[in-house]
Amino acid sequence: MKVCVIGAGPSGLTTIKQLLDEGHDVSCFEKNENIGGIWYRHDNDGDQMKVFDNLVLTTSMKLMSFSDFMHKGERTFTDHRGYFRYLERYTETYGLRDHICFNSIVDDISHKEGSWYVTITADGKQIQHIFEAIALCTGPFKMPNRNIPEIQNFTGEIIHSCEYRNNREFYGKKVLVLGLAESGADIVREISNVSSECTLSIRSYSFLVPRLIAGKYATDTLTCRAHHYEMWARATNIPYRLKAFWGNHWFSKAVFFTFITIYGLITYLLNVTLKVFQLCEGEKVLAPKNNMGQALYPSKLDIFTENTQEHLDFINEWNRKSHNGQGSWSQKIIFCKNVSFVPNIINEKICVNDSGIDSIEGRKVYFKNATIKEFDTIVLCTGFINDYSIFGDIKIKDNNVRNLYKHAFHPEYGGRLAVIGLLRPFSGGIPVCSEMQARYFALLCSNKLKLPANLEKLIQQEKEWEETWTSLSPRHYEALPSQIMFLDAIAQEIGCLMPISKLLFKPKLMMKLWFCSFNQSCYRLTGANNMYSQARREIMNEKLPAESNFVILVFSFLSILPYFIHPRNLKFGKKLFG
Repeated sequence: MKVCVIGAGPSGLTTIKQLLDEGHDVSCFEKNENIGGIWYRHDNDGDQMKVFDNLVLTTSMKLMSFSDFMHKGERTFTDHRGYFRYLERYTETYGLRDHICFNSIVDDISHKEGSWYVTITADGKQIQHIFEAIALCTGPFKMPNRNIPEIQNFTGEIIHSCEYRNNREFYGKKVLVLGLAESGADIVREISNVSSECTLSIRSYSFLVPRLIAGKYATDTLTCRAHHYEMWARATNIPYRLKAFWGNHWFSKAVFFTFITIYGLITYLLNVTLKVFQLCEGEKVLAPKNNMGQALYPSKLDIFTENTQEHLDFINEWNRKSHNGQGSWSQKIIFCKNVSFVPNIINEKICVNDSGIDSIEGRKVYFKNATIKEFDTIVLCTGFINDYSIFGDIKIKDNNVRNLYKHAFHPEYGGRLAVIGLLRPFSGGIPVCSEMQARYFALLCSNKLKLPANLEKLIQQEKEWEETWTSLSPRHYEALPSQIMFLDAIAQEIGCLMPISKLLFKPKLMMKLWFCSFNQSCYRLTGANNMYSQARREIMNEKLPAESNFVILVFSFLSILPYFIHPRNLKFGKKLFG
């Protein structure tokens, strides 16, 4: 099939790759002169949405990888240059450049009689192309949200985080930062290091997760199926609306949890005695640096953030506020996987105001708690607005990607229109989510799959489930509570999830997939375009830190207990962080 891909960022690149795997004729149009999207930095890019100078990933390179091109080695963090180099290697390895038209701006997309008409401008000329299917892969970071009514009367400087590159222009200034999110956490820290005064204004408290555990490992080392399914499928009486790891029948669920409990308890005992299953590492000499490249001692939680009880207590109290004191074991609000700004709050370089803005006169800001402050600059860390205007008359209901199947497939176009990459998991990365959407799309284009017959009903059910678990972040339509559960549901439909009937008799592999760190290679064990030997080797190399052997014991017991028996809050403390 002749397929158009718009955008050559991470989502576009993997979409090209998955379509090529299915033998399709792919043309990608990219407005820049190179791949990478926001990760491609170049001279004079100040007016474009790009990553800032000192950005460090909040998710390890392992979870930011595609399943067909896994990062080798430990779950280390890299800066934006390192991730761009990864995308370049991916592109060169699979020959993706041959299918990309650079410096090509898409002007219009229309749909007539089953064909897609795409008008582009390249080299000063406007050309129209005809395709049988189309994937929009321009990502969620296109249109900055500057529509903040409270600040309209501010007479000082206003910039959006998409324009932020470094803190040089903020020396000695009085700065108000609106909003947090992950980039906001870095930005407010950097600005507060040089400003004369810095206030962070927030409407709600994101759920804070440090980048590191035990002072060394990436926190996503503890991202595992056992934990995610317990939090969002078992520790609740809310009906689970996605296709689960164990299948959809009550009997398969009962069999699965019977085996997983038995295997889990046996595994725990063997881990602490004979170490036969080797799910956890033994004691070892630690490298002189942690997985963020910082000196191992003193122990760290994040960039410039020492692993102290004062910092941990602050994070736990912040997280209690994030859920209004109602318990945070099963989170309902977006994560901020970055606590590097915490020390600057404690040392009073950052003043947090959660009351909201009442009014502004000139440069004076009147907060709702009766505080009045004067600022030189307001920095908006207020996110982005989804923009589908490129589709002309083709509308996405309420501009809400949850009205698309799997955040991707428009119900009116039979799987020939995909919007890929418009999702943001609480924990994990966007790239592998885009990859799985793209694999689904490629199989639809090959007519090896069809979208479910009861599509509208499924869209509504999944939308309601996601809205329940993101109820404290109601404006974030793209938010996903669990990357793992979302991907497992897609994998069930496209046939790339190892069936439970086979896993029951592969106990070591089953234990790795359930209790050990999530590794997207699990979606290459079976099904179309699988890489079984390589994927199995990757998964079997996954091991939990020795400090977290108790995770296996805890979740083995939780899997057989009633839903109302679970911890009230997810806390970060000495036992977890060493």
